Amino acid sequence: MKPKFSRKQIAKAGEFLLSPDAVREDNEKFSESMDILSYWRFSHADALEKAFIFLQEETLKRDRTAIFAKRLKRHISIVRKLQRFETMKLSRIQDIGGCRAVLSNYKKLQQVLRELKKRPEFRGVDGKFKYKDYIKRPKDDGYRSYHLIGRFSDFNGEKKSIEIQLRTRIQHYWATALEIVDLFTDQALKSNQGDEVWKTFFTHVGVQFAVLDEIHLFDTMETPKQNEKYVETLTGNDALIHSCRVAQEHCVKLDVFEKFNGFAGSLKVIDEKLSADSGQAGYVLLKIDTSEHQVYSEFFSNGDSRIAEEKYIEAEKEAYGKSKIAVALVSTSAVGDIKEAYPNYFADSTKFMDHLDHIANANITPPASHYNTKL
Repeated sequence: MKPKFSRKQIAKAGEFLLSPDAVREDNEKFSESMDILSYWRFSHADALEKAFIFLQEETLKRDRTAIFAKRLKRHISIVRKLQRFETMKLSRIQDIGGCRAVLSNYKKLQQVLRELKKRPEFRGVDGKFKYKDYIKRPKDDGYRSYHLIGRFSDFNGEKKSIEIQLRTRIQHYWATALEIVDLFTDQALKSNQGDEVWKTFFTHVGVQFAVLDEIHLFDTMETPKQNEKYVETLTGNDALIHSCRVAQEHCVKLDVFEKFNGFAGSLKVIDEKLSADSGQAGYVLLKIDTSEHQVYSEFFSNGDSRIAEEKYIEAEKEAYGKSKIAVALVSTSAVGDIKEAYPNYFADSTKFMDHLDHIANANITPPASHYNTKL
């Protein structure tokens, strides 16, 4: 099948969506550019599905409790990426389609990663991998995950780049909490843009969550034992103690627990189907309106993916420029998994706060070099 739009047209659409003219709601060029973006995004759907099935098969052999998710990148995320990288073109973004496995611990993550790297889909023509190891080298904001780019065939047999993310559960709790703050405070912390106090909070909490993640079988312990092992791990490490103290101070400064409880209590899920596991696989179009305090959803079967994408782009056009409205088209193995895979869209920070509680209440003595210690 002949492509509807050329790579040049796709690139130009991306350039227009960055221009000041794109904010005009009555601009026909805006609507056309959004349609081209939608076409390019949807052209990744088949390749994404192949990558997703493969990821599930390989992961479930090693972790039966893993959580899976896949998504076609949101318009606002695409635009922010184009803004961050001046030479980036819409036609060259490698994570338009992405899928994720959230694993119970880092050991299992490494096992899955080893298997993925045996596959030819993840090697370029030069035999090398395209990856970002944000676990060994976290982002400045504290983000930790492993990203691997694979090449999978679309419906025309053309290879499309698909990003696979591997996270531990604790890394997932951190990442989704940051996205909740972005959603409710009109920031872009995920793109390293936003309030410095929140940035500092998440950076140091990220360091402390990494400590928790390295404690063997941490999530299987009783709470008192978890607290004991955590403080024991910090003992004697001035840099980690300093980081913990900064995290504690910012918990108080930002009134973090009250804020997250407020976020969670403010949203009402309109579609009750998302409250129970229906066992259906497919796509869910989500519209989160923080001004109206509501989450709207619409389910589409896998066979209706094209209709889902059409409704997705129309919803994005309507939401354009409205900071209180977020739109996403998400998918998991079953509708009932949506809340677990995407707690950020439901302001569910329960697991994050459970782990943050260990940090906030850790009884530690500040190091002598409290104000000079560097991580």
